[in-house]
Amino acid sequence: MDAPAWAAFEKRGVVTAGKDRYMAVCPAHEDGKRSLQITVGDKALLLKCFAGCKIEDICEAAGVTMRDLFLPKADKVSAIKPAPGRVVARYDYVDEQGELLYQVERLDPKSFRQRKPDVEGWSYKLGDVRRVLYRLPELLAAPTRPVLLVEGEKDVDNLRKLKLVATTIAGGAGAWRPEYADALAGRTVIILPDNDEPGRQFAMQASTWILRSLIVVLPGLPEKGDVSDWLAAGGTARQLGELARAAARAKVANAEEVAASLGKAAA
Repeated sequence: MDAPAWAAFEKRGVVTAGKDRYMAVCPAHEDGKRSLQITVGDKALLLKCFAGCKIEDICEAAGVTMRDLFLPKADKVSAIKPAPGRVVARYDYVDEQGELLYQVERLDPKSFRQRKPDVEGWSYKLGDVRRVLYRLPELLAAPTRPVLLVEGEKDVDNLRKLKLVATTIAGGAGAWRPEYADALAGRTVIILPDNDEPGRQFAMQASTWILRSLIVVLPGLPEKGDVSDWLAAGGTARQLGELARAAARAKVANAEEVAASLGKAAA
């Protein structure tokens, strides 16, 4: 990447989130979920922090200037070098027939990168490859069961050990796409956000797209904690069910209260 600012963001674990679009840890706030979106424009890198940080503050925290965002050449970069690190896990994203579309690699030190198969082996730029939910065939094989929507592949795999149906999306909290909601249409979806601002934003965004959804806040999570932390601390499938039922009752009660208030106002 020719933009002088790219190296500063690359150190923060850049992952591919779409065509000419990447996610990184925002340096302007305490960010554990890559809430900084970087889009490669025709002339410059375009920054958007989903936690609301200003571009000026992001650049200052990263040690770069606004001018450093501009590309020396007008044409876009066609490929990004994969982030350095030791691969500790790979997660396959497959279509309905189980055909591999792309992978997410987890690295040590902790970072993530995405790649897709091509004629020369692997490309670390997904481009216009179809995006799908993690473990899509398993979702389709259990159409009547509730789905747990979480923020990481490791969380999904830990929930599967409890014989629960779970899924996630590649790219983290800022990478939601409308087509994910299409794959969950008609399903009861229980959203388990991580305990940080990007996690809460992810839950709210997903819930606006999924009609039959509940947001369940896990009790006792540490800052930036996730469902895997909650399970490691002794959480069980039975407790998840109880929390989901309580959230459903609260949602119904709130809807009835709103309806009653509107009825009184109209009287």
